[in-house]
Formats: sequence, structure tokens, C-alpha cells
Amino acid sequence: MRNLAQDTLVKNPVSEHDFVDLESMMQMSDRSSETSEKDDPDVSASECGQVGPRVSCRCQVVRSVSQWSTGASQPEESIHKAYCSLIEKAEHFIYIENQFFISGLWEDEIIQNRVLDSIYKRILQAYKENKCFRVIIVIPLSPGFQGGVDDGGAATVRAIMHWQYRTISWEKTSILYNLNTLLGPKTQDYISFYGLRTYGRTFVGGPLVTSQVYVHSKVMIVDDRIAYIGSSNINDRSLLGSRDSEIGIVTEDKEFVDSSMNGETWKAGKFAYSLRRSLWSEHLGLSSGEIDKISDPVAETTYRDLWLETAKENSRIYQDVFACLPNDHIHSRAALRQSMNYWREKLGHTTIDLGIAPEKIECNENGESKMVDPIERLKLVKGHVVSFPLEFMCEEDLRPVFNEGEFYASPQVFH
Repeated sequence: MRNLAQDTLVKNPVSEHDFVDLESMMQMSDRSSETSEKDDPDVSASECGQVGPRVSCRCQVVRSVSQWSTGASQPEESIHKAYCSLIEKAEHFIYIENQFFISGLWEDEIIQNRVLDSIYKRILQAYKENKCFRVIIVIPLSPGFQGGVDDGGAATVRAIMHWQYRTISWEKTSILYNLNTLLGPKTQDYISFYGLRTYGRTFVGGPLVTSQVYVHSKVMIVDDRIAYIGSSNINDRSLLGSRDSEIGIVTEDKEFVDSSMNGETWKAGKFAYSLRRSLWSEHLGLSSGEIDKISDPVAETTYRDLWLETAKENSRIYQDVFACLPNDHIHSRAALRQSMNYWREKLGHTTIDLGIAPEKIECNENGESKMVDPIERLKLVKGHVVSFPLEFMCEEDLRPVFNEGEFYASPQVFH
């Protein structure tokens, strides 16, 4: 893969100073693909492992590489430049799925990538122009490393949480702090954060359990016309070029279908549009007959009635049944221990630690309280989307302390 990208970029070099417009960069690949299709018109979908109908797109390979990874004379951060450029040029919406979300605003002297700053400035532009603009971000509910947040050996988990919350909602470095300062409650009209969760039984007749659906994808879709798919996380390690080596591809649709944006006619790209609808229908639990509900990604009926409300209701159900972590009700490690002790005394096990539902839960119906099987509540869950817990551990400094080995590692390891 690395050698393929190296060959591609040698033949079609990308300027290190700009992420070049796809239109000008892709004319050669357009001609090549047209020639290839004419030369071999009988290649079947099954032979190339194709899933779904074939569509025509302009494609550009982007990378994070440097001397250590490819022998490049200087670091290349074309993935970072692509992210920022596509965000700044977005007209209606940005959808992001990523394993991490660690980035900085313009004055941040620690975090160097500026994906966050590009999002922030694009939202402010939309606010000043009084235009509808949405940013939806889906990330893991907690880092996928060994240990719970209060475990003695989980300093890495806490450190990554610190840097992510520093980006999202804590401190003056975060996007929500800055947007709330300027926009107040209107902030949620422009940007929202989500995670994914599921439930099931570990074996037939076993107890009901829950866990997060760990987001490992690295996808961005812009305006239903352009998509980025690759290996890079949104953090300095992946985006600066001088650290981890990464590769990705930016696709710009050449074929379009009729769609809408905020009720107005819009030409959506076949690939980006179908990719978004496939992801969203799964996350929101929509049947094939309901997919048209998400055709317009920025309409109130989609953004507020589906995304925000579905996530809130799913979160409430999971909280009622599992009291699961992380959640917005626990702001400190002391509060976490107190809650765990409560469930241990009540149930004989720590439900919020193990993600196990009690045999019966209390439910209020028509003003009356009764005990019901938790599966009755869980049947109301739609899809997997839940609200990202913006206030979890907000009273804690989660950075490593002197008696933890991670304290002696460079902070850059975690961002």
C-alpha cells in the first residue's frame, strides 16, 4: 500500500503547500479510467469484489509520511490539508466518524493539527450568514484501551479522555466552550457529538449486557458530494506527517442524483450520498422503507427529530437499564465509586462496571411504578446511536500522575 501511494504521487505529485482542487488533479485519472473501461468492458462486479452499483468518481490519494516512513525529504501532511480544505469549503454539512477526535483551535500551542479550528470557523461563518449548517461527529464513547476509567492500570485511558474532552467540551481550548460563549443554546443547531452502543445476551438464557460499538472508521462526508476514507485518526499522531504514517483517498462524485438540502433542490453525488445513507440508516435503526427520512441531511426532521432525539431516547433507555458508563451524571472518580457501591449493595454486582442488566427494573406507566423485565425497555432502542457524554468526569484532571508510568512518557504519545 505504501509503495502504491508512493508511485501514484510521484507520477501525479501533490503540492506540499496546498491541497489542490480535485478537478484539476484528476483529469489524468479520469482519462485512464475511461480507457481502462473501454479496454476491458466485460469485467464483472463479482470478479472485482464489488458491493453495490459501480459509480464514477474523481479520486486523490493523500498521505501522512516523512523521512522515517518513506524516505521523503520532508514531512507530507496532505491528509491534514485535505481535511481542513474540505471543511472550509463545505456548503451545508460535515459528517465525521473517527476513532479519535483530538485537535486544536488557532491559539492552541500544544495540539498542532487544525481540523477543529476549521470546523469552528466554518460554523461561525454559517452563524454570521444566518445559514443552516450541520456538523455531526461520531466517535467511541470511551478509548479502546485496557481498563476502566477508575482502574489503577488505566492511565492511558484517562490520558486520552483528557485530550479528547479538552478538544470537545472542557476548558477554553474546546470547541463547545468557545461556541457556547458566542452562540449560547444555538450551538447545538450547528454541531453535535455521538457514540454507538448495543445490547444482547452473552449466551442463550444469559443476562442482558451492553457495550459500546467501538468506532474505528476514519470517514468524512461533505455535502453528499465528497468523501474521505482512510487510515488516519483525527489527532497529531496521524495528521502531522512527521509521526505515524497514514494513507487515505478523497473521492469526488462525477455522477449525481436528485436530492435536497434544507428543503432546497440539491444534486447529491451517487457514492457520497449512498455511503452516508447506508451509515445513517444503520446508526438510526431505519428499515429500507424509512431511508428516505434521511435524504435531506440538514433538515430539522433529520438533524433534530432523528439524530438528536433518537440519541437522547436511546441514552435514557440504556441509563435506566444498565446505568452504563460513561454518562453525564458522573463528574468525578469519587462519584463513580459511590455509584458502583450503590449498585453492588442493591444487586450484588456492579452493573455499571460489568454492563449487566438487573433481572427487573422499575418502570413508571400512567403514574404507577412497577417492576418489568429490562428487555421491554430495550425493545424501544432504535439503532445504535447514543449521545456522547459531554460532562463525564468533568471535575477531574485525567492526566497521568507521578506514580503512574505514563507520567514519564511525553504527552505527545497520547495525542
